[in-house]
Amino acid sequence: MLKQLVNEARWTLLIETQGPVLVKSGYPTLYGPDMTPVLTYRHGDWQPYLPGSSLKGVVRSHVEKVARTLNAHAVCDPFSSGRSCGRKLQKENDSQRVYQQSCLACRLFGSTAYIGRVSIDDAYLIGNQKPRLEARDGVGIDRLTGGAASGAKFDLEVVPSQVRFRTEVVLRNFECWQLGALLLVMQDLQDGLVRIGSGRSRGLGAVRGWIAEAEQPDDGLPAAYGLEIHYPGRQALPADSELWGLGRFLADGRYGTWRDDALQVPPPPQTERRGIRLVARYTGEALQQLSNAAIAEFVRRVTSWSSPAGGRVS
Repeated sequence: MLKQLVNEARWTLLIETQGPVLVKSGYPTLYGPDMTPVLTYRHGDWQPYLPGSSLKGVVRSHVEKVARTLNAHAVCDPFSSGRSCGRKLQKENDSQRVYQQSCLACRLFGSTAYIGRVSIDDAYLIGNQKPRLEARDGVGIDRLTGGAASGAKFDLEVVPSQVRFRTEVVLRNFECWQLGALLLVMQDLQDGLVRIGSGRSRGLGAVRGWIAEAEQPDDGLPAAYGLEIHYPGRQALPADSELWGLGRFLADGRYGTWRDDALQVPPPPQTERRGIRLVARYTGEALQQLSNAAIAEFVRRVTSWSSPAGGRVS
C-alpha cells in the first residue's frame, strides 16, 4: 500500500502555549527540579521542544475519543491484550487483509501490525524566541486533613505561555475520512480544546494550534503554506473542485476502501506543478470548505462503521 504514492496531504502546524506546558524529559535529576521539560540543542543553545511522538499520541487519543463518542465500536483498545488490532493481526502476512481488518484508528495511526498514514515532526521554537522556563512548586494533599502531606513536596519547570512552536504534518495515501479526522483535531486545537503534556488535570498543557495559511519568513516559516494536496504523477486534478481519496484511486474496493472516496470542495484550489507532483493548495475559504467536507466525511464513515475488526461498509 505504501509501495507507491497516489496522494499526500501536507501542512505546517503552529502551536502556541496558552499557559504553562510540561512535556517531561524522563531523565532523573540529581539536583534542581524533580520534573523538567524535554530539551534539544539547537542553534547553539538548549531549547524546549514538543516531541513529534508526544504530539502524535495526543492527536490519536483525541481522534479515538471522538470516534468512540460517535460509535463505541469504531476503534480498538490499543493496550488490550485480546482486543487490540496489533495483537489480533500481528501474525497476518497479507498487508491488504491487515488494513481491511484494522479499526479506524489503527488504519490511520498504525499498530504493531501495520504502519500508519500520518507522521508529525518534532515541534521547534519559531524564530529567535528564548523562553525562560518557569519554576513551579507542587505538594501532595493529605486525604484525611485536606492539607499538605508531610514529605510530599515536589518542584517542576514548565514552558511559559505565549511561546510558539512549528511542526510539519504529512498524511500519505489517505482516505478522505482520514484527512477529516486530522482536520477535526486541527479545529479543536484552534478552539483550545486539546491539551498536551503532563499535569493536564492540574491546569497545565493549554495550547492553541492552527494551520499556517500565509508566508511569514520573519517567523522562519517554510515557503509552503496552507494545506497542500500532492498528486504524484498526475497531469491534471481529478476535477476543478474535487479531491480524491485512496479508495477512488484504487476504484476496486481493495484494502476495504470505498469506491466513492472523493469530496466536492468548491471553490477550486490554487494549483502548481513541482516536478512529477501536481500540488493543490487550500487556503482561506477553500481550506474552510475542505475542512467542513472532510470532517463531515469522517463523521459519516465513523457512524456507519460495522465493527472494531474493520471490514468495508457497503
